Formats: sequence, structure tokens, C-alpha cells
Amino acid sequence: MKISIVCSSGLGTSLLIKIQLERILKEWNVDATIINTDVSTFNSEHHDIVIGAKQIIDSLEIKHHTEYIALENLIDPDYLRQQLLSNEVVKIWVNQ
Repeated sequence: MKISIVCSSGLGTSLLIKIQLERILKEWNVDATIINTDVSTFNSEHHDIVIGAKQIIDSLEIKHHTEYIALENLIDPDYLRQQLLSNEVVKIWVNQ
């Protein structure tokens, strides 16, 4: 499984979300490759899930083979956990 976290610069916000996501996936025993990237170099061709701030996700070209999680709260790990669990692909990963 491959997850991309996209933000405007590929540093601050995406790194914060990546750290939170790694902790959550570890709790769930889910193995995934997680990369953080900036919106200008992002390519959604080879990702299962793309996560980012709502305004960033809304600006991306949507690919039908990719799941998108648009976050309105970038700081709260419980909110991130809730958004992940509301995604059907993540539910499958967690229940394997």
C-alpha cells in the first residue's frame, strides 16, 4: 500500500501528518509506504491513497484508481484517525 501526503511545500504540514499517520498505522498493524510531497511535483499515478488539506486535495486532478482524504483539521490525530476509518480502502487494510 502506498500513501502520499501532499501539501504546498512538501515539508511542514505533510511531515506532521506523516508522523501522525505512521503512529496510527503502527497501532493498527498496517504496513504502508508513506511519502510526503509538494503539490507542484505530485503525481497520483502510483498511490492507493492521497491525504492532504482540503484546499490542496480540491486542487488536484482526481484519478479514479486513487482514494483521496481531504482534511479540515491538520493537527488533531483523533480527527485523522476518524477520517481514515471512514475510508473504505483503509477499513479493508485495518481488517486484514
